[in-house]
Amino acid sequence: PVLEMQKEKIRERVNATYGYNAIARLRVTQTAPTGFSEGQVAFGHKVKPTKGLVPDPMLERKVGQLTAPVEDTGLRAALEGLGRNVLSNSK
Repeated sequence: PVLEMQKEKIRERVNATYGYNAIARLRVTQTAPTGFSEGQVAFGHKVKPTKGLVPDPMLERKVGQLTAPVEDTGLRAALEGLGRNVLSNSK
């Protein structure tokens, strides 16, 4: 309500800053009481469908050998995925 009452004054001050009637009208809209941060959409990468693809056993063995020294399981899994992509696209 306070902002609604002050919108004409805000419009006049903005137009005075620009030096001409840049803003003809202000419209105040209200969002959810929780705020903007809770309603944000999570953007992620699209996962390519692997349905129907049979992994090459030679490729899997080579990727496993290359990533075997890595102790961290999360890092090893990420490197295995990267290795599969690189080795399968290099044909």
